[in-house]
Amino acid sequence: MRKLLKDYPQNEWTEAADGCEFCGAKHMVLIDWVDDSGNFGRVAWKIEHEEGCPERSFTAEEGDDIVGWEFMEKPHVLLGKEYYPLSSRANIGPCLECERLVVGIPLILFIDEGRGGELDFCWSCAKELGILNMVTGGREGG
Repeated sequence: MRKLLKDYPQNEWTEAADGCEFCGAKHMVLIDWVDDSGNFGRVAWKIEHEEGCPERSFTAEEGDDIVGWEFMEKPHVLLGKEYYPLSSRANIGPCLECERLVVGIPLILFIDEGRGGELDFCWSCAKELGILNMVTGGREGG
């Protein structure tokens, strides 16, 4: 499926695909503006770390950023499943498996050194699909 930014809920907080690796708190996102193309816009994000989380005092807990992406025309098959690669992506984009937004850093697989686009996944989906194991050669944590 090729879900565009305009297809996501707007002006309401929704759970993102990622969060804190230490306390498990999830990022929340609110899309507050989408351009006329429906592909790009602005998103507010926040995270509420658990009490005692080491990230609580070292990272921002809320912010605004650019969100959006465009797809390549042809799909790419990875591990027997068809995905449409991203031809471009703003700072925040989708996980191609669960389709939730990734506020942090996704796992990015470049196709043909980027000329064929990229496949972006949240770390949870990458692990569940076996992609993380594939790219790390089975080594835990990379």
